[in-house]
Amino acid sequence: MTYKLTEHANYKLEVAGSLQTEIVDRERQAIVRSIRRRAKLPGFRDGKAPESMIRARFADDIDAELKEHLSQLVWQEVMEAEKDLQPLTVPQVRGVDLTDDGSFEFTAEFEVRPSYELPDLATATLDEVSLDVAAAEVDAELEQLRQQQGVWEPVEDREAVDGMLIEADLVGLMEDSDQEPYEENDARFVLGADSLPPEVNEALQGARAGDERVAVKAFPEDDQNKERAGKKVNYTIKVKALKAKVLPEVDDELAKTLGLEDLAELKERLNEALVRRKTAERRDQWRRSLLDQLSGGIDLNSLPSSLVQNAVSERVNRFAYEMAMRGAGPEDGNFDWQELSAKAEPAARRFVADNLVLEQLAMEWETPVPEAEVEAYITAEASRLGIPPTEHKANLAAEEKLESIRHAARMTAVVDEMIRRAGGEMEK
Repeated sequence: MTYKLTEHANYKLEVAGSLQTEIVDRERQAIVRSIRRRAKLPGFRDGKAPESMIRARFADDIDAELKEHLSQLVWQEVMEAEKDLQPLTVPQVRGVDLTDDGSFEFTAEFEVRPSYELPDLATATLDEVSLDVAAAEVDAELEQLRQQQGVWEPVEDREAVDGMLIEADLVGLMEDSDQEPYEENDARFVLGADSLPPEVNEALQGARAGDERVAVKAFPEDDQNKERAGKKVNYTIKVKALKAKVLPEVDDELAKTLGLEDLAELKERLNEALVRRKTAERRDQWRRSLLDQLSGGIDLNSLPSSLVQNAVSERVNRFAYEMAMRGAGPEDGNFDWQELSAKAEPAARRFVADNLVLEQLAMEWETPVPEAEVEAYITAEASRLGIPPTEHKANLAAEEKLESIRHAARMTAVVDEMIRRAGGEMEK
């Protein structure tokens, strides 16, 4: 067999191979004999029909099977000869031909994993990141806990102001539209919250229980939802109740409601949680910094196309899923798939480059999969789902998700080693 590899852009290779006539004849003969053993022809016992009849009767089937088999043979021999090649995609066959002289010619394209010249991590730099916790940070966490432990209590003879919880029935009607009115009974929202449309927030200022207010929201002409672009929605809001949040004192009683001994223990626990958070944030910061230093010479526009396309699709599909969970979908007119893909591509390319660098390091360092951590993750997830760990692991394997979990665990181990080699400490 002879073959030639030609490099194209984005780590795509073209392989052109050929097999000599004697190899083609040998493989054709093997296929003819195989078909002969299976063939059932009138007038002959099974497997006893003449080969000449088999060749004539099943000529098209023989040629099709022969071309497929010879293509696989060429591909296998190329892979055995080119052991350093790491294909990312299956070969896309561009041409197969049984020539007049009886030989076979094969052409296909495939993508390969890039191999980069990466800088030495010993020369990498890491910013100093303090894990010290200031008293003000603990106080901020205490205030957040205090807010979480607060209770909403009805208020009477008071006007609505920012920070109050409003319970109301809401009807939204779009002008110049055939859409049915939007209705929501017993809606609950906090006045002044960022999620509340400013028109609604303004209309409800000073309202009392029993009041009815009207808010008008105008949508811009270039709104992504074409059905509402340039139109107005009239919201009629009937206030049913006002509530104010009553907050507990920051004292030993607050700690006891959380199952702790006293305020001092609560502060200690919060301090420990803040250190863990800062440690995780420092690791993320170092990871990003080191990957930027390692991939500085990589052209993000020359990455393998298949990896980029997969990463873009994953991001777009995740966005569509999140929108669907909020009650919006492609049918609402909010999805311009081409625009979403274009916006997702820069982050997708960065993600692909990061993965290629980490996977190359994993191979160079021969980093094993930390199976104990994989098992611990599966056990914890199984406990959350209320099923035995062995059953959950089997389900993950059946859904082809187990290998992605093992890959993620291996990449985590590579990041830890990468930080260590750059002189960073993993824990305080």
